[in-house]
This record gives sequence, structure tokens and C-alpha cells, in this order.
Amino acid sequence: MFYRKTFFWLSLFLIVTILSCSTSKKGILNKEYHALTSKYNVIFNGKEAFSVGEEILLEAFEENFYHYIPVEPISLRGEDIDQTTIVPGFDRAEEKAVKAIQKHSINIKNIQYNREIEKAYLLLGKARYFDRRFFPALEAFNFLLETGASWSNFLDAKIWREKTNIRLKNYELAIENLRPLARKLISKNKYFSIANATVADAFMKLKKEDSTLYYIKRAAKNESNKMLKARYLFLTGQLFESIKEKDSAQWAYKQIIDLKRKAPRKFFVQALLKQNLLDTSLAYSYHVESLEKMLKNYENDPYEHFIYRALAELYFKQKKDSIGLSYLEKSLESVSLDSYTKIENIKFLADYHLKKGNYVVSGGFLDKLLKIYEKSSTQYKRAKRKRENLNEVILYEKTAQNTDSIIKLALLNKDEQLIYFENYINSKRLREIQKLKEAEESTNSQSINRLKTAFYFYNPNQLLKGRQAFLTVWGNRPNLDNWRSSEAILAPKEFAIQDKKKSDNFFVIQETPESYVSLIPSKKEEIDSLILLNQQSYLQLGMIYKEKFNDYGLARNRLKKALNLYPPKGIASQALYHLYRMAEKDSSLVAETYRINLLNNYPDTPFAILLTDPKNYDISKIKTPELLYEKVLKLFELQKFSETLKEIEILTVISSGSRIEPKINLLKAHTIGRLEGISSWKKALNSVASKYSAFEEGIEAKNLIDKIESLQNLDDNNVIYKNYKWIFPFESSNNKAIDTFYSEIKRKTSIYSNSLSVSKDNYNRDYVFVVIHGIRNLNEIEVLKNVIEFDQEKLVNFDNFVTLASQYREYIKNKTWKTN
Repeated sequence: MFYRKTFFWLSLFLIVTILSCSTSKKGILNKEYHALTSKYNVIFNGKEAFSVGEEILLEAFEENFYHYIPVEPISLRGEDIDQTTIVPGFDRAEEKAVKAIQKHSINIKNIQYNREIEKAYLLLGKARYFDRRFFPALEAFNFLLETGASWSNFLDAKIWREKTNIRLKNYELAIENLRPLARKLISKNKYFSIANATVADAFMKLKKEDSTLYYIKRAAKNESNKMLKARYLFLTGQLFESIKEKDSAQWAYKQIIDLKRKAPRKFFVQALLKQNLLDTSLAYSYHVESLEKMLKNYENDPYEHFIYRALAELYFKQKKDSIGLSYLEKSLESVSLDSYTKIENIKFLADYHLKKGNYVVSGGFLDKLLKIYEKSSTQYKRAKRKRENLNEVILYEKTAQNTDSIIKLALLNKDEQLIYFENYINSKRLREIQKLKEAEESTNSQSINRLKTAFYFYNPNQLLKGRQAFLTVWGNRPNLDNWRSSEAILAPKEFAIQDKKKSDNFFVIQETPESYVSLIPSKKEEIDSLILLNQQSYLQLGMIYKEKFNDYGLARNRLKKALNLYPPKGIASQALYHLYRMAEKDSSLVAETYRINLLNNYPDTPFAILLTDPKNYDISKIKTPELLYEKVLKLFELQKFSETLKEIEILTVISSGSRIEPKINLLKAHTIGRLEGISSWKKALNSVASKYSAFEEGIEAKNLIDKIESLQNLDDNNVIYKNYKWIFPFESSNNKAIDTFYSEIKRKTSIYSNSLSVSKDNYNRDYVFVVIHGIRNLNEIEVLKNVIEFDQEKLVNFDNFVTLASQYREYIKNKTWKTN
């Protein structure tokens, strides 16, 4: 009997329990069961996962204190805002929210009887929001708002919907929907701060700083979460700074300082730094002491790079640049350095050295910046543009420095060279030993003792000695099999690994004075070439500083340096001319000295002629060098090569030092090539490539030389077709006869056949060819003589001839036609 009753009641309990699991009924058991299950199981786990994601995001988020900090962090640096997040937790939170909705929703006749489902939709929307899937998030929030949620959840969903609209760049819509609510809520309402902060965020995206300041200040005043309060207050301070209200900014930062340990440490440290930099009522020595005191606090170790940078700013304000630079270097060397501070430090150093005229140093810092920025960013493009503006000056400065050093060594006698390199090797070894000592001192005594008794390969001192001994005997040989074999290195000093497309040379330099001396140029031609390159580099630097940077101090320095090197008259006259033009603006006496020097020592140069007879240069009507260049280019296109060269001589003087100078010299090289052939063209291109190596034209000239060399024998391998040309040479001075004959023969050949054409080709400076093209058979020439009715006596007097098209190309390219 007992067992029967027990079985009955158990069965009844199970039936009731199973029936209460149904989501299609709204009984009390059904509602409570699903509410409790979703609240304490599915939604609870989802909220935990969401909290983990939020915590990771806040911990990993790098604040950029050098611009307005965001109202709400949502993406890590380097993440694409259009892609889903890499932060874990949000996807799991979404999964749990979906599970709660699917399994525990009691929706009967469009009425939701599970009170926890509203929270599930909120969690779903927030998880999607932080996963940066904003349209699905908007869908979740809209659904919740449309289904009659409780007032608290309605407010929460409305605020988060407008947050999502902001991420979708619907800023005006977010303001229109949320501003009335933000003003209507009382300050004690738990949604007051987040509503006002969201409105502030929308205004900030629209760059309306006054409205942003109003709402973020309201949000900060009543925020109970100290972390968010510190964020809002810091942004308030930044906004006050931007509108030059320093006292109000100090008030905002003081509020963060008063939070003490309740505020995140990074905001606390930044607020202290801002207070120090903004407060001008106290002597700067007080601020320095205050910042140095902060450095001594071990809690500030992760933020020492901020403090070093603040110290640098103080010293720069006091014009103590050397100390400021040293603190910036310390900031850059800090272990805890964040990417934004690194960027700001490097940007400052690049701009600082640019203003000081240290263009090479500035270029080095810009190179570092380019490695940090993303290639698609505006900052990268801006920095790249700055760096490209320095390409020329950096290349020429390095060329000048390198050639200075090599020439100095080349002019020493052999004994002096040996002594120099012996001292160099000894100092190098001493530096390496010193580095090892410093490394050893930084370790504890136990490590030092262990190193002293270590096996050879673990003892740095022994390693150094072994390495130096190897370099002395063998040199720095390549890491190859059979490295001791002479065949492995192909030569005692040099070996090469050939590739199908290119060959790279690897040098084996032994660590001995003799090996270094053997690398110094010793032939007179090599040294003369280096000296000329050195002189050209200083001349180009002078003109670049004058024309491009308006840095007359550096321009004078480099041009005077070029003159002191006893350059050829082409360089000396150009340097004197530019020195004269700069001195004209400051001192007529100094300018006159340069003028007399130019006229007396280089009277036949174009620069001297320009000063003595400026009328011949007729530059009054030319407004820009570009117009002048276009005029000469038109002559080149009309094949008036002799006239082109004459105009280029004038243009070279007028445009000296301008950006168009390399273009003119490249055009001159092409003109010389058309008049004198490939060998002269290559020589002229070599000159352009050497002189203007930092410019596009110099690079183009180098590429053309490579192409010429690679295609030099191309015609020999081609199939030769029977295509003849009938050529009538004229002296180029006989323009009237050329034009008359050209017009007559062109008219008559067009009557005879449409397949024939006539051209006027400049052969060289002395001759012009009138050429009949399209002759397929030699017999056709006899027909032409009869049909066209040439004057036979006149024809005999012409030094005319017939040749294959391939041979004609050879004449034009290499100027191999010989006159009788």
C-alpha cells in the first residue's frame, strides 16, 4: 500500500513538472520555472561571459591621451572596426542570450510571460554591439522597444539603440532620439549618466565641442562608477583645454586626483601630469621636482614614459632643448612605452629636427613613423609625403659625408691608412668588451660566478676573443658548406651568388688594417670621380636648401663648401651665381664680391653671361619654369634638336636650383642621343643618373641605361625583312632647299602610291635626311624615277642612297653613316 501511494505521488509530481516545462502555457509553474531557469542558468552564464569580454577590452584598450579620449572604448588598436572583435566572451554571451530566447520564451498571443526574456534581448543586443555587428544589435534593441518592455529595460534598450546608431554614423538621429530623454531624467536615475554620455559621444563625432562639453560634464557629475567618472572627467578637462579655459580644465583634473585610488591609475597619473603642465602660478622648478617625485613612486613605473614626456615638455618650454631631448629619449626607451606615446615622441622629434635644419635626422624619425602607421591611414600618407620631400637632401647629405670620408682616407699615405684602421679595430674591440662588462654588471653575482666557469660557448669573454681571432685569420666569410675552400668564396676578398635575374656581391672583409686599406680607391680616375661626386653633392645640397626649404644659412654653407673643394668651372660658376642671388637680399657688398668673382674667373659661362647680358635670356615673359620647359619640349617633339639644345643652355641657367632642373637635363640627354647616337646618349644619361640620383629623373635615367644595355644586341637576333628606304642627305644649314625638296617629293609620291611615305629626319648636328619609306623592291626605285619625273641631273648631284630599314635604324642609333 505504501509503495503504491509513493509511486502515485511521484508519478503525479513528474507529470506536473513535465507539464510546467512547456512554453506554450502561461501557468504559474510554467512562468516561474522558465524565469528562474533562464535567470540563474542561461542568462547568468551569458552575463558572466559578457563581463569577461568587457574586462578584457578595458584592460587591453590603449588610451590615446594626446587626442580626445573616447566616451566608450569599443575596439583595440589595430582592429578593423568593420570586422568582428578578437576579444573573447561576447560571442558566448550572444550564444547564451539566443538560447534563453529560444528555449525559455513564453510568448502567447504576442504577450511575453517570462520577465527575464527582456534581459536576454538586452544581453543579445549588447553582445552584438561589442562584437561590432551593429545592424543585428539594432534589430535586437528595436524588437525589445516594440514589445512593451518594462520602464527600466526600455530606458536601457533605448540608450543602447542610440549607441548603436552612433556606431552606424547616424549621429543626428541618435541626438534627436536621446537628447530629450537625457534632459528629462532626474540626476538620481541610474541611466542619467549613460544617457548624457551617449549624447555627448554623438556631438563629439560631429565635432561640436561646446555641446559635447555640456553633456559629458553632466554625465561626469552624477556617475557612480568611479572608472567611468574618471573617464568622463578627463574628457571634460580635455574639452576645456581645447577652448582655452585652463582653470576649468584644472578643476576637472583635480576631481580625478581627488578620487585617489578609486580612479584607474592611468587616469590618476595623467591628471597629475596635466595639472603640472597647466599650472603656471608656480616656478617650473617646482613642477620638475613634482614630476621627479612621481618617478620615484614604484606604482608609477608602468607610466614612466608619460612622466618622462611631461618633463621633456617642461624643459622645452624653458628653451632647455638638450635636456628635453634626453627625456624624450628616456620615454622612448621605457619598457612600458605605449604605441601612442611612441608616435607622439617620434613625431615631435621629426618636426623638431626639421625646424632646426637637421634634415637627415628628421628623415630617420619619419622612417620610424612609417613603420608604426598602418599603410592605409591618413597619418601614414602624411608622414610618407613629408619623408619623400626629404629624399633628395638625405641622399645628397649621405653622399657628401661618405665621399668626404673616403677622399680623406684616399689622400693619406699607406702608413697613415694602416695606423688609422689599426686604431679603428682596437676601439671597436674595446667598445664590444665594454658592452659585455655592462651586461655582466647588470646580472646578479651568482650569474657572474657561473659565467666565469662556464663552457667556452657560454662565456661571453671567450666568445669575443674567439670571434675576433676568427675574423683576423679568415674574415667574415659566408655561412656556407666548405667555407674554408677558396672556391666557396670565388675570390680572396669577394664572392658572388648568381641569380637568373640579378647578382648580389658579398664581400669578405678581414678584421686587419691591410684588408681595410685594400678597399680604399687608389687609382687617380677613381679618386677624381669621387671628388667630382663630392663637389656635385655639395652644389645640389646648396640649391635644394635655397630653393626647396628657403634655408639660406645651410644653402650658403654647402655652396661655400663646394667652392672650397676647387671644383670645375661648371660647378664653381653655378655656386657663385646662387651665392650672389642670396647675398643680394642681405648685403650688396657681399653680393658684389661674388659677382666680380664670377665675372672675372668664369666670364664665358652661361651664369656670367646672364649677369652681363640679361637681355639675351629674355625671361621677362616667362612666368614659371614649367612654361619655359614646355616651350623647349615642343621644339624637341618637332625634331628641332639643334634649336632644342640652344634653348636648353639658356633654360639651364634660368632654372638652376629649381625643381625643373633635373627634367631639363634629362631632356638634354635625350636630345644629345638623337643627334649623336646611343653611346653619347648613354654618357649623357649617366651624368643625369649620377648628378640627380635623388630625383625621379635620375632614377629614370638609370633605368634607361639598364634597358639600353639589355637590348643592345636585340636587333641582331631579329628577322630582317626586305624593306628599303631611299635617303637624300642635306646639310642642316640648307633649310630652304630641304623644305622645297621635301614638299615636292611628298606631293609626287602621294600621287604615285598610298603605300609610300616621306619624312624629314635629323641625322646629327650637320645633316638632315629626307627619306622615302615603304619601298618593297629595288626595281620600284627605277619606276619611281620615271613616274615621278625626277630631274636626272639634279638627282645625280644628290648624295642619295638606298638601304635596308634595319641598316637605316643602325645609322640613326649609332650614327655610322659616313659622308663622302
